[in-house]
Amino acid sequence: MVKIILIRHGETDFNKQDKEWGQGNEIPLNDWGVQQSEKLAKKIQEIKFEKIFSSDLKRAIQTAEIVRKTIGIPIIKDKRLREYNPGEEDPSSEKWIEEYKRLLNSGISKYDIRPFGGENIWDLIKRTKSFLSDLEREKGTILIISHSGVNSALINLSQGREKNDFLSIKQDNACINILEFSEGKWEIKTVNDSNHTTDLKPKKKNYENQSEIKNTAKKYVLDKLADISEEIYLAGDIVNGEFGLYDRPYKRYKGSNIETYVVLKKNIEIPKEWKISEINEGMKKYEIGKINVDNLKHKVNMTIIQNIGEIQDEDKEKIL
Repeated sequence: MVKIILIRHGETDFNKQDKEWGQGNEIPLNDWGVQQSEKLAKKIQEIKFEKIFSSDLKRAIQTAEIVRKTIGIPIIKDKRLREYNPGEEDPSSEKWIEEYKRLLNSGISKYDIRPFGGENIWDLIKRTKSFLSDLEREKGTILIISHSGVNSALINLSQGREKNDFLSIKQDNACINILEFSEGKWEIKTVNDSNHTTDLKPKKKNYENQSEIKNTAKKYVLDKLADISEEIYLAGDIVNGEFGLYDRPYKRYKGSNIETYVVLKKNIEIPKEWKISEINEGMKKYEIGKINVDNLKHKVNMTIIQNIGEIQDEDKEKIL
């Protein structure tokens, strides 16, 4: 059996700007990213690793070096683990979309169309699929330090998903993903576990209109989930009257999230557009939308449960 501990590098100032993609090799970890990496190293220090693979980009190597100090084995750099390179133009920009359409209509294959100076999604898939195939010949527990886009691709490819069927997967800085390969099949154990960094949470200034925000959140959640749910509970800051703004981005959020716990009706299929926020110890959390408070968007998270007895230590309020 092969077990991989798949990590996203610690935070950079580029990430603080809510940006993910890029191969800028000189982007370093910031102070927060160093602290996250130190927390990560402590979390996994008791695991016996056979190898450490890392992207050769600076932010990944820095994260790997911090972890290596507690593990004591060499780092193997692999360019296939580099982040997706969108080139000089944002692939979602109108400029590139128009250029893409023009090139496609001219008869060029989609596999050969690349953003200005960059790569396309097929390039990313090709190199991550190659790396995943090599992993299947390894033994023991392998540590991998990589990037958000690569991690998402590896997780999707491990489940045999094609590009058009990729699920959206959140990757916090210094998060842990765990996959196991046995008898020709990959099994996902954990996705985006960043609980080891929660005590690095920044200071928060609470909104004054807590009751109004709570009513807005309640309406949004019910409109979104009531038809597919047996029970719905609000939890966290929205219930405690502590919904507010952080003094710096936290896990790519600028303010409190709306946390919900939901018992779904039987045989409900999860919409593809929901982003997987976390899978840990059998629980699955999704980002399902956002509400606007004072012109700032706050994410809405939904954790699927079988019954409310699973949630012991958190204040909660039943709304359905």
